[in-house]
Amino acid sequence: MTRARMVRRAVGCVLAAAIVGVAAWFFGMDAPHSVGLGFVVFALGAMLSLLGEQAEVTWPVPSPQPRAGARRDVVQLGWALGARGGRVSPEAVRRLRGLAAEVLDRYGVQLDDPAAQPEVVRLLGEQTAGMLRKGSAAAPRPKEFAASQARLEALAVPGAAADGTNDLEPPAGARPAVPLTADTTGAA
Repeated sequence: MTRARMVRRAVGCVLAAAIVGVAAWFFGMDAPHSVGLGFVVFALGAMLSLLGEQAEVTWPVPSPQPRAGARRDVVQLGWALGARGGRVSPEAVRRLRGLAAEVLDRYGVQLDDPAAQPEVVRLLGEQTAGMLRKGSAAAPRPKEFAASQARLEALAVPGAAADGTNDLEPPAGARPAVPLTADTTGAA
């Protein structure tokens, strides 16, 4: 608490105590008791103003203990897929975005490169590219999310497109296909 703030609060408490003391004396209380009432009001105001500055004391919420055979990341991802209003949560879209960046990198395309947007749209489709565009804040329906995920899974297989054709051959300089290892924690 700053010194100026303490002075303002002390002055406020003194004024409140004086007003209450004078009002009590005016309405018939004898002088010693009205002065005592003023001191009580001052003390109460000072204590309450100090309590307002204290940190909130709460018990920390214990982290859930892992059960044998349970995978927390799978559970979190499952919960992320269902959000309010029948939409997929932004966390799931962030995870899909990380996976899409890795898949597109195999084709030599950067997801966030403005110059590569026509190629991103060609590989992912307009709907998926729009959903994964940085800053779009898209909240797709589960069906749209699943279609985008299927498109990315098909692109992850070398030489296959989502519609089953082989027109999406990686360019000659692209990295060889390796298993996907996208960070699915949602941290970006």
